[in-house]
Amino acid sequence: ANVSAARERLLQLGLTGKVSVEQLRDGRLPYADGIVNLLIGEDLDGVGGDEIMRALCPEGVAYVKTAEGWSKTIKPRPDAMDEWTHFLHDASGNAVAQDALVGPPRHMQWQAAPSWLRSHHTLASVGSVVSAKGRLFYVVDESPAASISIAPKWFVAARDAFNGVPLWKRDIATWANHLQKFRSGPVQMQRLLVTDGDTLFVPLGVDAPVSALDAATGEIVRTYKATQHVEEIVLTGGVLYAVTGIGNSEQAFRAARLKGAPLPAKQKTIVAVDPASGRLLWKWPQAEGAEVMPLTLAATAEGVFFQEGTSAFCLEPKTGAVRWNVQLQATTAAESVKVKTNGKKGKNRNKNKNRSRDAGWSVATLVVNDDVVLLASGGKLRALTVAEGKQLWETPAAAGFKSPPDVLVAAGLVWLGPNFSAGLDPQTGEIKQHTVSTDDLWTTGHHHRCYRNKGTEQYLMSGKRGIEFFDLVGENHSRNNWIRGLCQYGVMPCNGLVYAPPHACGCFMESKLYGFWALAPEKPAPIPPSRADRLEKGPAYGQVEQTETAADDWPTLRHDALRTGVTNARLPKQLQTTWTTRLAGRLSAPVAADGTVLVSQVDAHRVVALDATSGAVRWSYIAGGRVDSPPTILQGTALFGSADGYVHCVRMSDGELVWRLLAAHIDRRTVSFDQLESLWPVHGNILVQDGVAYFAAGRSSHLDGGITMFAVDPSTGNVLYERKVRDEHAYASNVKAGSRKQLTQNATDSKTFEAVDKSDAFSMKGATTDVLVGDGTSVYMRHLRFSREMQPVEGRALHLFSTSKLIDDNQTHRSHWVLGSGNFSRTPVAYSWIANKADIRKGTVAYGYKLSVPYGLMLCYDEETAWGVKRTGGGRPGGSYLLFATANAPVSTELTEAPDFRRAAAVKSVGLKWSADLALHPRAMLRAGDRLVLGGTSDLAGEKPLLIVADGGNGQTSATHALSSAPVWDGMAVATGRLFVATQDGSVVCLSGN
Repeated sequence: ANVSAARERLLQLGLTGKVSVEQLRDGRLPYADGIVNLLIGEDLDGVGGDEIMRALCPEGVAYVKTAEGWSKTIKPRPDAMDEWTHFLHDASGNAVAQDALVGPPRHMQWQAAPSWLRSHHTLASVGSVVSAKGRLFYVVDESPAASISIAPKWFVAARDAFNGVPLWKRDIATWANHLQKFRSGPVQMQRLLVTDGDTLFVPLGVDAPVSALDAATGEIVRTYKATQHVEEIVLTGGVLYAVTGIGNSEQAFRAARLKGAPLPAKQKTIVAVDPASGRLLWKWPQAEGAEVMPLTLAATAEGVFFQEGTSAFCLEPKTGAVRWNVQLQATTAAESVKVKTNGKKGKNRNKNKNRSRDAGWSVATLVVNDDVVLLASGGKLRALTVAEGKQLWETPAAAGFKSPPDVLVAAGLVWLGPNFSAGLDPQTGEIKQHTVSTDDLWTTGHHHRCYRNKGTEQYLMSGKRGIEFFDLVGENHSRNNWIRGLCQYGVMPCNGLVYAPPHACGCFMESKLYGFWALAPEKPAPIPPSRADRLEKGPAYGQVEQTETAADDWPTLRHDALRTGVTNARLPKQLQTTWTTRLAGRLSAPVAADGTVLVSQVDAHRVVALDATSGAVRWSYIAGGRVDSPPTILQGTALFGSADGYVHCVRMSDGELVWRLLAAHIDRRTVSFDQLESLWPVHGNILVQDGVAYFAAGRSSHLDGGITMFAVDPSTGNVLYERKVRDEHAYASNVKAGSRKQLTQNATDSKTFEAVDKSDAFSMKGATTDVLVGDGTSVYMRHLRFSREMQPVEGRALHLFSTSKLIDDNQTHRSHWVLGSGNFSRTPVAYSWIANKADIRKGTVAYGYKLSVPYGLMLCYDEETAWGVKRTGGGRPGGSYLLFATANAPVSTELTEAPDFRRAAAVKSVGLKWSADLALHPRAMLRAGDRLVLGGTSDLAGEKPLLIVADGGNGQTSATHALSSAPVWDGMAVATGRLFVATQDGSVVCLSGN
């Protein structure tokens, strides 16, 4: 009762989510390892010092009252933990952390927005990431992923490095052109974010000077005028060094679309600035500009190093005087021409043949390690002495895939990417160590990710298909295709964690994580509570009057267990707004039955019951975490899960608790999208099939021990069946690749069939959670199939699933709803390439393959027809939307061999019944009777929210209805002749006839 009252008060104060309340149980704090900044405790019910230290983050503080009074404890930051202050770790350019705590990812630390980069075809919408003194900083475009045509909104932001809590955010006026084609630079953007922990150095515009921001608040401390037109910055020894353009920066030159003009020669300078005062210490050269090669600025106490034209330079760090310069071979500039600026390999796309490279592009790498300078440029790695620039040795060094050469110094040796096969002596170039063969570790096929690799003193971390760990001191070589880095940036290993910024990748749709993740290495698993301790009986236990839902009700998400989005109930021809109830915040889709509408205020953790006739609030119930989708109404109760890892059953008449079940492995929470959530959350909507409630607790079969599937008696909360979905992690295999079956970009080798991850280039074993789907016989979690008793079923069958989540409202071009089997293996390219490029109206195929089942941005369906919305333009700028109907096969069809993508000659096209251009940016769709109802806005900017009613037989619009706000994703339901719409302004709207 005290917890419920406190939650009600927090709701009134608007603090739900920022503040949470829970009962302390079992002497264990409900927090994940290392996330708590400040703990204040009194009468902690047996919570010991070890438990407190487990929960505290490094430098976290605990104040605990005992019989002796208050005591203060500070958890020290481990000496073995490192920071990451520059794009490539520090000013030396060596992308290797001195962090002995980083290891292969096995546990969630935190998760944050954005869930997706805005587009796979254009500039990455996260620019760079750095971390120091327990804070993490990054540059991000927060405009929606639904369309890259929407103008960008750039920010520089800070989060707590250990729990992901947002600290501050401030505008950036301009950045690189967001429509710049992907993996073509400007390469300078990642090198414009540097921190020392107290101050963040970043230009607040694409051609602006560097500003110093207070790392704790984001407030501007000073701006360095001497760095106007800055291109790159490094910080070391209390001095800020910057490459600056004369007239404009190189990235501004590119952003201004001046590609037709030659890249100006000798238009750069290097400046040294006192960061405390802003005073210019020196400038080089003083009289005219220089041709400083992008990506080569590095600095140590011994000098400032870079490539200028075809020479390597070292300047005195205090004066800027030239200590030495060494002429390189003239092939250096040519190498830059050969690497794609977004064109094809080896092709110079420049109209001006006198240009050595495109603006904003370079494939040079310079690293300073102790007394050796390592410069990879022109296809060679040269080792020079720091003191004199004397060449010690050289060896071939290839650029990465659309990225500069990887030169990493770890465990005292030089390792060259991308395969890191040999460790070289920095002084002689002799091979001193071999690591595992990439044939044993890498997944074959496709290409290396288009970013620099990183490392620690123990692990080299490559990005072939995910994150592969080459162990330099042991045999813990690990392949993790289910997590990947950010285009043009990669990942960041520091603070004992691996940070993986968001991506826009369509590979490995079965198991890949989406969002901004911080992941922790292996650690001991906690002991869960007994099953008896998991179930809590409420005041209404055994006190429910059972009622049956009517045929024209909408009792669960998308109407039924199949998630059809279809009802035989009809709507009046003319609709008008009957009532509007304003709640607040982000809403789920509605459900409606027994004269009541249920909707979740997602971020407020609140389920609200409204009278279907008047819209009056009947009751509400506040859970301990987000309720991300609506409840299921069943026999006088409402069932729903919450992000705190619990499942709730409440009485429909008054919202009183019947029972509550802890579905999470234990009650242990971390920060997800800026709120506390369980490591094993439960989606809001519960599948009910044959009188049994089904749900899943967890996030990924690869994290925190996996996902637990439950079958529960909905009247009592008793667990009937339970199934763990956990996938083994892939390590280096002794199985050799042998002969490879090449399929365009995809390939398979023996590891695909024998290794535990079963990974080809675009598909792998594993799972992430979503709301469940049922066909009366089986239960589906995305592509996985289970029996009523939660036993895995090997045979595949047609059902609705999403390649991300059915409740994913980002509408990215790399996510689709599919009425298929979920078999995406052995496709020639990433599935989304085929799905987006194929033309459903013309019947054309892509890469020789086609999707053999209905798919779209969203779908509703019956046994004969699937109605859907599809993007045109493949997610590129200027695309629109198409409304269509195709032939459909009945669900539950047993399929012995059922890949959803098949060779064009092997399958008939999905029969298109009709299509119509849609003058709507759609967000919700259903079919009621013989009519389709779609909700959205007239354009991508969100102008003119409206409903469109169309004939289900031909797609012709029969009516439109203006709304005050657009529907939330999939946010409509039909019951008893009424249309209920949950809108983005936090309202529920009822429309009915006269």
